[in-house]
Amino acid sequence: MGKFPLFVLKSQRFWLSGPATLLVSLLIMLAMAVWFPPGAGKVNNIMLPLVLLPLIWAILFFYTYLTTNMRKAQWLLVGLFAVNSAILTVKFLG
Repeated sequence: MGKFPLFVLKSQRFWLSGPATLLVSLLIMLAMAVWFPPGAGKVNNIMLPLVLLPLIWAILFFYTYLTTNMRKAQWLLVGLFAVNSAILTVKFLG
């Protein structure tokens, strides 16, 4: 087994497509429980975010990994993070 190449850890694409995408996906899932309607059984706002988490992550991952404009992808993740953080802040502190 060879050593892990350290140049990968210095890559902006690695950090944006890896940990940042996972963090934003989880935050979107948490905020979906607030703004998604509960439905007839009163569980849609809990179950649907859990089911949609892999799809949300995949969309964000492939967008950030395949884009040529890293700045645009970075601002997309920052915007999604800010909007969903604001939703959760208003819900729990307001």
